Amino acid sequence: DMERMDVYKSEFVKTGRTVERYAPIGAGENKMVVFACVFSSDGRLLIQQRSAEKTMGGHWDVSAGGAVQAGESSLDAVVRETGEELGLQLPEDAFVKLLTLYYEGHLHDIYAARWDGKAEDLTLQVGEVSAVKWATEQEVLAMIDDGQFLPVHKEFIVLLFKMQTRRGIM
Repeated sequence: DMERMDVYKSEFVKTGRTVERYAPIGAGENKMVVFACVFSSDGRLLIQQRSAEKTMGGHWDVSAGGAVQAGESSLDAVVRETGEELGLQLPEDAFVKLLTLYYEGHLHDIYAARWDGKAEDLTLQVGEVSAVKWATEQEVLAMIDDGQFLPVHKEFIVLLFKMQTRRGIM
């Protein structure tokens, strides 16, 4: 059964239409995706290695992420995706939205959460995630340099680590 997504105007207003996950949309329209950045109390980021069969498979990425399904809020989606991909069931109030990015017809809602468990205790979703580990900011930046991490702007990673508690941003 094909996953369906709401279509948004750029200012977060739903158009009332839904489309299949990879269906094209009109100019000025967006689908919404979410990313969870799970940080430990000592400031490390839980990163996941994408399954080999996925786009950019084998690369490391932030903790979890995926499409916001039709009728779902971005908060609902980030809770669901974190549960599905990592087996990590965090309550809604564990998540703080850090920022929204606009990129290639998608609204990217980026959330942070705190968790202090062991990476090896997580139950990873087969076909989505092949490994997880804790990483410092410097480790993630080095992984971008050597091509192990997704090719994201290093400034974005620095910003995530700075914003993880949302204190002292402005």
